[in-house]
Amino acid sequence: MEQQVLELVAASQSSIQATQQAAELQLRGLYTNESFPTALVTIGAHNEVTTADRVAALIILKLFIGKCWSPLLDEYEGKVLVNYDLKDDIRNRLLAIAFDGSADNKIINQTAAVITKVAKADFPEAWPTLLDSLLGQQTHSNDAQTEGILIVLGELVQIGIDEEQFYQYASVLLKYLHEVAVDTTKKLFVRAQAVHVFRACFGFIETLKEKEEYDMKSFTVALCEVWAPFLMDVVKVELPTTPTSKEENNPTSEAVANSRGMIALKVQVLQTLGKIYQIYWDVLDCMDMFSSCWLALKSHGIPYYQSYVDGDKQGNLITVNGLPYTLDMLVIEELDFMQILLDSPGVKHQLDSVIGAAAEGERHSVAEWITEMMGSLVTFSAITSESEGLWDIDFNVFLSEETFGEINSNPRTACASFVWKICTWLPKNTLDSILGWRHKEAALYMLQQIVEEHKGEDRAVAPDIVASCVNYVSTTMNETGHFLRARGHIVMAAATTAWMIDSPEIVIQYAHQSLKAMQEDNSDVVKTSCIRLMSTYLLAVPKPNATEMQVPVVNSIAAFLDAQELEDMDENVDLVDAVLQTLRDLIMANPETCLDHNGLDVMLGMVKFGAARDENTFILIEEGFESAAHAMAQQGPDAYARLCAKVLPSIMAALDAQEQDAEQKTALMEVALNLLKLLADSAGHPLPDGFIESTMPRICRIILSDVDFYLHQQATLCLKELLSNDHARVFAWVDPEFQKGGLEMILLIIGHLLGPQVDDANAAEVGDLAVEVVEKAGPEALGPVMRELLQVVAVRLSTAEHLGLIQSLAMVYARLSLLNAQDVINFLAEIPIGQISALQVVVAKWLENATHFVGFEAVRQNIRALVEIYGLHDARFAAIQVQGEEIVDVTSTRIRTRSMAKTDPVKHIIVSAELKLVKLLVNELLPSYITAQQDFNARTIVKKPSSDGSWASTASGSPRMSPSKGDSETQRFLVEFFTRVGSEARFQELFGQLIPSERERLMTAVQEYQAMEAQKSQLSLSSA
Repeated sequence: MEQQVLELVAASQSSIQATQQAAELQLRGLYTNESFPTALVTIGAHNEVTTADRVAALIILKLFIGKCWSPLLDEYEGKVLVNYDLKDDIRNRLLAIAFDGSADNKIINQTAAVITKVAKADFPEAWPTLLDSLLGQQTHSNDAQTEGILIVLGELVQIGIDEEQFYQYASVLLKYLHEVAVDTTKKLFVRAQAVHVFRACFGFIETLKEKEEYDMKSFTVALCEVWAPFLMDVVKVELPTTPTSKEENNPTSEAVANSRGMIALKVQVLQTLGKIYQIYWDVLDCMDMFSSCWLALKSHGIPYYQSYVDGDKQGNLITVNGLPYTLDMLVIEELDFMQILLDSPGVKHQLDSVIGAAAEGERHSVAEWITEMMGSLVTFSAITSESEGLWDIDFNVFLSEETFGEINSNPRTACASFVWKICTWLPKNTLDSILGWRHKEAALYMLQQIVEEHKGEDRAVAPDIVASCVNYVSTTMNETGHFLRARGHIVMAAATTAWMIDSPEIVIQYAHQSLKAMQEDNSDVVKTSCIRLMSTYLLAVPKPNATEMQVPVVNSIAAFLDAQELEDMDENVDLVDAVLQTLRDLIMANPETCLDHNGLDVMLGMVKFGAARDENTFILIEEGFESAAHAMAQQGPDAYARLCAKVLPSIMAALDAQEQDAEQKTALMEVALNLLKLLADSAGHPLPDGFIESTMPRICRIILSDVDFYLHQQATLCLKELLSNDHARVFAWVDPEFQKGGLEMILLIIGHLLGPQVDDANAAEVGDLAVEVVEKAGPEALGPVMRELLQVVAVRLSTAEHLGLIQSLAMVYARLSLLNAQDVINFLAEIPIGQISALQVVVAKWLENATHFVGFEAVRQNIRALVEIYGLHDARFAAIQVQGEEIVDVTSTRIRTRSMAKTDPVKHIIVSAELKLVKLLVNELLPSYITAQQDFNARTIVKKPSSDGSWASTASGSPRMSPSKGDSETQRFLVEFFTRVGSEARFQELFGQLIPSERERLMTAVQEYQAMEAQKSQLSLSSA
């Protein structure tokens, strides 16, 4: 059995997909063989099997255990396939692997994951000896065995046991960890692993401190009395001498092991102290830790610079167990911990005392302390040789880090964060000290962070400091080093737009200097930096100046892109993002001139190269087009027709794309459909000449093709938008392929989307299209087709499970109910679906899902439709039974998992449709109607509608958009409805069946409404 399983395990790792899938399928077929899990454990434990196969076997075992071990596991599939005796054997053999000091750490880590999975189901009831077995090994275990035990304990602490189990075993567990951590005979990495597990224990302490029955403060104080001396000794101890290159290349070098091990231990200690501070800061001597950490940080400056700036050592390295062990990672932890401690009252008070002493003329000087601190920060902020090499090879890496920050924390970003902390406390001293340092780029980088944080908080800066900063930065914009020039342009844009916005001529001067660099500089790093920062200038300078810059900026971007190899946008996603953001802001700076430059053309050109694969870049494209479309629509039909003539050919070409890459083709079409929908939506009535003829054939082809579900949805929405804005031309259009008129083609499409061959996700928008057809064509034009259409909608609704499709189809009847609710009820009651009427199907689906409907307009229409239906008091509707509230087991304290939901589905009480309808309407009431109404009145009483439909403020305060007014009107509509029907006997009966919270919500809303109306009447009388 073992040999067969081993061959399958090896095959499951094959690079050939067919081989891999076949092996996985055969492994799954062995689940019912009781020897299968034993074979996997045997492979995992066998020293003659390769590490890769042993790890793979343990991964497969973990998957098997999740599905077949216990109903308590989330992945459980309904049948236990391992008997009690076999479970006991497997548990013991897993522990044996963990205790095997010769096993690779990859194997130990995966074994720990399997043990943790078993423990989640079995500990402590079925596996009470687990912790005793682990902790009892200390007296006779070597370093490798101890490390294996710690890895298992770490997994258990993090995901294997709960708070109560931790509290029960905490004393013996923490004692064991302390013994290992302070044992100087153990390897430093093993001791670091013990501290790592100790820190993980504070996750439980943080949770338990919120529970009154646990005195975790006293528990933590007692812990710190034991651990603090050791932790502080580690913070203060000096690092061993930096290993030489020869020693670094020797895998058995004791010097390397000591250096890396001590760094790993220090990192874990600092992270642990930070965690303790986060939970109970006052149990630590914060000032002593700050001073010790600062002395340690200063001592790392020279070895750091030699290793990473002058040298080319690789940083950001961690062990297979997740322990960082390089100097740059230690520097990050020390900076982060010192920044945390600056918030401590004790540290702040002590440092303020130093500043006070300096103010009284004593020899202590805050300027000297800040200068010394800035010296260290600039050292750690210097560009590393690794970053410089990457930036020189690919400017996109530089641009990415400038745009989004580095993915991984590094000393440079940690210094920037720390210097801002100092600057918020001592702004003048910090800004004065930063300008004198030789490492200009590092100083500029930190200055950039200060500027951006000042801008975010709207903090004032003294004019002389601003002038010094600007003069200093301006000299770097013409330096010979291209990274320094790029940083100079970036910081100048940030500084002038943040601090000199009241001197627009200076902002414009430097904007043109960056524009010139974008055109003429010989470095792509500088050019891309200027492209990115141009967005900042365009949004800051006066509108006439921004308009003047549009053409040269677009031309410069186009020329830059022409010189790049853009065939594979996956390699240039950050460049794409920077270019599109600048083009978006350039268009929005003055959208009325969008036809006077090629900004839209360049945007569409980038779509062709795959820019739309990234969601963020697509949003930028859409925002740019939306701004242009709205501006052109306001200028009139002729201007809008010119816009469509400019962009429609490119959009149509995207819809006709014949890309070999299916993902690329889908992305192109997705963008094109969204832009087409946006153009149709903004056009007004009617659409420009030729719009329907160009778009309809392509939209129909997409809907009737086998494409991605999102394309079906977007194409359906496009068609609905065309119908909404110009139904006459749509109906008059004739499809050249099918030789059918527009109305007949749309009915064909609706029938296709409602058919069983199209899944729910693809058909999710068909309801809006169907009701649009009914409303625009009218019953006379549709004739008997209308009845067939609504019947098919009801049939599809009966099987729909996708919430989007349920809402779309239910809203067909909701919108028709707003026209004539009684006709809708009569129609549905006459149509059979199986053994029941369509009325029962539609009402149940509608009411049971209405609480999840989304979209402002859809929710508003749904509320009004339900009110119309309630007003009928139709006995057929009232007799329908639907699901009410979920039945909750109040005695159960367990979290409901997915596997539990499968085996024991949620149950609901059954209520009448009429009661369910009332419950839905009650739950649509805002928690405090009067508060919302007063807030709306207060914000709108001093405002007037502007030409774009929003509220233009005539006083202080932010404008309130018109949808809020609609929501307030819906709330008023609801309260007036309940006030009107409140005295009716039938409603009184339904009111009594509401749960207490619903009754309270309804009564509060009505009472507040009545009080507000009385107040209005009094105000009217007073004014009269």
